Order: sequence, then structure tokens, then C-alpha cells
Amino acid sequence: MPQIFDKLGREKLRIQLLENGFQLMKRFGLKKTSISDITKASGIATGTFYNFFKTKEEFVYQMILYKREESKLKFQSLINQNGMLDQESFRAFLRSIFFADNNIFDYLTQEEVALLYSRWPENYMQKQDSAEQNTMWILNHVANKREDCDWKVFANFCKAVSIIRYGKKNLYSEAYEEMIEHIIDMILNYVVAEDFS
Repeated sequence: MPQIFDKLGREKLRIQLLENGFQLMKRFGLKKTSISDITKASGIATGTFYNFFKTKEEFVYQMILYKREESKLKFQSLINQNGMLDQESFRAFLRSIFFADNNIFDYLTQEEVALLYSRWPENYMQKQDSAEQNTMWILNHVANKREDCDWKVFANFCKAVSIIRYGKKNLYSEAYEEMIEHIIDMILNYVVAEDFS
């Protein structure tokens, strides 16, 4: 008999599927992680998966959105009573996203990423167009932001770190964290105006 879930139970199971799938794909990659692996780790029948996600590719897309939402909640937890991030809180946010282990693309091969992009509907890709909106949302919460701060430069800093993370295995591991800390300093110097008060 199929399991019946209330709204809260359904959301809890959806998150459990996303978390278990994320951990399995980190270990085994996209191709070697099956839907039955994900459902087995979640303690449900394979068919129940399709009550939440139509395909494995949609599942990965929803996983990405879920991990982004976690980052957004982390950001909101750092905002002060005035609705702003001071320089140290902004640093903490950058550290949380640059050192976080929540980007599934860090664990997928180029072939697996290309496969996802080829199978995702076009409207999944259009959500990427909100980059300016998302970036400006972050920057508008930074206290003492420089007037000449260009959102595209900030976005490129973040994308550069993503590219670096993707190629991390080609770098000197013992100097990796220090290098990222220097990049964070560069971002802070670019975004935050010097305080002369």
C-alpha cells in the first residue's frame, strides 16, 4: 500500500531525498547514482520518488535550488537589525559559500554536467538570467558599499571562485584555503568602501 504523507511529512521526505541524493552523488557521481540508490537511502520505495520528481535531471535541478536556498538562509542569519551586513558578516557569508560543501557541480564530471544541461528544459536555463537580481540583492545588503561597485565584477569574482573550486585538484592543496582567503580580501576591498569615520 502506498504511503500517504501530510504536507509537513511530504516536505520532510523531499528534503531527505535531496540530502541523501546529494551525498550519494558526491561519492559516486551522477551516472553511478541511481534513483533506487536514493530511495533506498531514504527508506522509501522507488516509485515514491516519482511523486516528488519526474526525472533524475529534475531531481538534480531541485537539489541545486535547495542548496541555494540554504545559502540564502545563511545570508539572512548574518544580517544585522538594520537589515545590513557589516564587513565581518559579509566576510563570514563569503567564507560560508566559498568553503561550503554544497555545490554538486564540484563532484560531477564535465560529461555529467553537459548531460544535465542537454536534458534540462530551456526554462531551467532561463532562471540563470536572474543573476543581476540575485547579485544586487546581496550587494544592497552590504553596509558601506562603494558607489562604483559593479555587480558584474562582484559576480565574476564569485564565478571565478567556482571555476577555481572545480579545478581544485590541479592546485596546491596546502595553499588552497589561504588563496581563497586572499580572494575574499580582494572582494571586500572591491565592494566595501574604506571607512573614514
